[in-house]
Amino acid sequence: MRRRILCLVLISGLAALASACRFDSPYMDLNDAYSEIGVSIADTARRCGAQPSYPLILPELPSEYGVRLCSLLILQQSCPFTDYPLPCLEIYTASCELCDLPLYKPE
Repeated sequence: MRRRILCLVLISGLAALASACRFDSPYMDLNDAYSEIGVSIADTARRCGAQPSYPLILPELPSEYGVRLCSLLILQQSCPFTDYPLPCLEIYTASCELCDLPLYKPE
């Protein structure tokens, strides 16, 4: 009986240790990022009847937080939709030190 309890405690301890060592990447897959941003742009463009005349080109490793922030702010953009919101610069924080906006930090 004691062996079973000891084995159960050992197995649950190893499972807890394995889950604590999991690494969550702060970056997003490029295709998923383009898809998410594209849907936001298309929806806002449909609502406003216009969109920015230049594309939003994403870096190879876009910040997941930046993509989500940009997508949500594009959806909240008022008409006319002629420019991307300034906080979309958060997407480029991994490749651009000057692009890190101090007021837009993930919690």
